Amino acid sequence: MKSATIALILLTICLSAFPQADPTATPSTTTEESYKIPDLIEFFQSYTAISEEEEEFSTPNASLLISHSSLPLDSLPDSLYIACADYHPITTSQRITSRFGIRGARFHFGIDIGIPYGDTIRSPFSGTVRLATYQRGGYGRYIIITHDNGLESVMAHFSRTLVKEGQKISAGQAVGLAGSTGRSTGSHLHLEFRLFGNQFNPEKLIDFNTFSINTQEDGCYFMTKADTYSHRPQLEEMKRAAYHRVRSGETLSHIAKRYGTSIRRLCALNGIKETSIIRIGQKIRYR
Repeated sequence: MKSATIALILLTICLSAFPQADPTATPSTTTEESYKIPDLIEFFQSYTAISEEEEEFSTPNASLLISHSSLPLDSLPDSLYIACADYHPITTSQRITSRFGIRGARFHFGIDIGIPYGDTIRSPFSGTVRLATYQRGGYGRYIIITHDNGLESVMAHFSRTLVKEGQKISAGQAVGLAGSTGRSTGSHLHLEFRLFGNQFNPEKLIDFNTFSINTQEDGCYFMTKADTYSHRPQLEEMKRAAYHRVRSGETLSHIAKRYGTSIRRLCALNGIKETSIIRIGQKIRYR
């Protein structure tokens, strides 16, 4: 995708947050909108440093899951309004079984919601189904929806999908039935939200206790890199992490000595106790 096209998409997302001006109205004094929009226009007119390189994510089959218009997070503006007026609850379940963040030796880039088998799952916003496929041993039956507001959602582990690739869908439309396909231990929905390929915590956008969306003015979500992507330090820490795979006869003492660290440090990094039994083949983080 050309840089100018991507910039235009971003500009459209921002400007869609604001009502259209009445050309017959008398010009008003300086308002919040009157300086926000010109600033955004100036930003996108000078926006040329866009990279189309795909980032690596710790998710199965990552190349398929990267947005078709992915951008490095540092290339996004510090803040952005995302139109969410057409939002519809994805599910009626409030039972979050696994949250966004570090989970063991990897980063969980979404949330898992416990949903009874066969329950209907709906699209949160209008958009187009970019991918509807099956991944053995990973997401099972899953879909990716490119929404009209610029967000993308990834929903996985369906027992059955109800939409096809390229299909236009509306907010609230049924897209699949809950299940446990792929790498799953029970019926649930794995849900991710991302902006131009950059995943963020769905609970930043949606309050799953009330099924309401966390919007501010004009039905828009105010995305900021400081808050929406507050998990960046965790990702940077995980990039620096290193692991040792346990061999026969090894103990925490052996591993600590090999890498010049302490047993206490190994326990802290791996969430285990000094008395914990380690297994052959287990990955132990030492840095």
